[in-house]
Amino acid sequence: MNQGLVVISPILLVRLLTVEEFGRYREFLLYAGLLTTICAFGINNSLLYFIPSRPHSVRQMVRQATTMTLGTSALVVGVTLLADYISGGAILGAVAMPVAIYVLLFVNLDFWEFYWLALKRPVPVFAYTTGRLIARIVVVVTAASIWRDVMPIVWSLIALEAARIVGSWIAWQRAGRSIDQTDQATEESCWREQFSYCFPIGLALILVTLNKSLGNLFVTKTLGVVALAHYAIGTHIQPVIGVLRNSVSDAVLPELAALKNSKGEGALALWRRSTIVSMILLTAAGVVVFEFAHTFVVTLFSPSYEPAVLIFQIYLLVLVREVFDFGVALRAANKTAPIVTSSLLAILLNLVLLITVLPIWGLPAAALAFVISRWTEGLVLSRSTMRAYHIGVKDLARWGDLGRVALAALLASVVFYGDFWLDYFGLVGVILGSAVFMALFVVFMLAFRVPEAISMLGRLRKTETLAAKS
Repeated sequence: MNQGLVVISPILLVRLLTVEEFGRYREFLLYAGLLTTICAFGINNSLLYFIPSRPHSVRQMVRQATTMTLGTSALVVGVTLLADYISGGAILGAVAMPVAIYVLLFVNLDFWEFYWLALKRPVPVFAYTTGRLIARIVVVVTAASIWRDVMPIVWSLIALEAARIVGSWIAWQRAGRSIDQTDQATEESCWREQFSYCFPIGLALILVTLNKSLGNLFVTKTLGVVALAHYAIGTHIQPVIGVLRNSVSDAVLPELAALKNSKGEGALALWRRSTIVSMILLTAAGVVVFEFAHTFVVTLFSPSYEPAVLIFQIYLLVLVREVFDFGVALRAANKTAPIVTSSLLAILLNLVLLITVLPIWGLPAAALAFVISRWTEGLVLSRSTMRAYHIGVKDLARWGDLGRVALAALLASVVFYGDFWLDYFGLVGVILGSAVFMALFVVFMLAFRVPEAISMLGRLRKTETLAAKS
């Protein structure tokens, strides 16, 4: 839900802003998003590991996370502003100060999702992220409707984040009173362990984010903000991938951390199950958006963004790679160094491809370069995962069940043969065709006896029964 602004608001903003103004807005988000990841450094994410593994040090772990985040954010933003000043504005340009203020407000005291997830409390996570999503969309769309200019939108977002950080500080002051303090000896070891854990994870997250942003950076610096607007819409599926994949990974990591002393068998079995769930979610989304890519882009973002269709379809190739979140399996085993190595390799490969291919093929080459780099990173991480758990390719995943999910999607996609849904039903055909595909997809998975599909359906039925009784 935290990606809601990226996913939903562009559909409204492209109708309120010109292509050039929307490109400027995406440029601001590009710089802010990259700096936010560097400042955050994966520190708050570490709570998913440390709270379950050190349940008597919850207050200390949260306090350390907020302190470390404040330090990294102040350092990164300060260095960036200095570099931008020395380079004559070549890095951030006219949005340097707004970006700096926004990033500092956005990244600090923003640990709540990971804190609640680590405590197995998904309801507050949903309430917090949904409220934040709605507030940001309302602020952005309202500002765009009134001023039709980028800078009022940016300052409105800054005001919203200022209000959020004040509310977060007050909420934690109240919540922290009910949590026991850690003794001094344990506190010192907590600092060392959390820093050792966060350092490689933070580097890896920075490299992964930089890898995702390289295409945007190259496009905006070489082709301009209009090309960036097209590329941003073409890669619009990226936040959706993150939401679907991370919804599984973030929920599973605390359980994996709790199982870390079981010699890997329990943790690895749970991770294998999570890949099946990710496969189901990502395959279902991928088939639908690929089939109706042109309709989605032209209808949701206007015909002005039709050049983004090909980029959109190329980018979908990354879906298969995202099924396997090797980083979670390695973090559960406390083997984080390979994540940094593979991320560095991916970003170097992406950089080489962008330099050599982008001038020849243009925007589609940027998307293809990222897809190739992500697949290469996945292959490297798979080998590291096998070494960490002392297994071979055969035991890395439940290949039979993954194959059955893929076969179910392939058979169900027959309903998309030809242009029947759009020819006979128009835009309504997108909804009807997607619904028929989803129904057939589920039926085939149940027929093929995919355990996770059967389990998910059973839970839905149980929930419906309890709701009916209440």
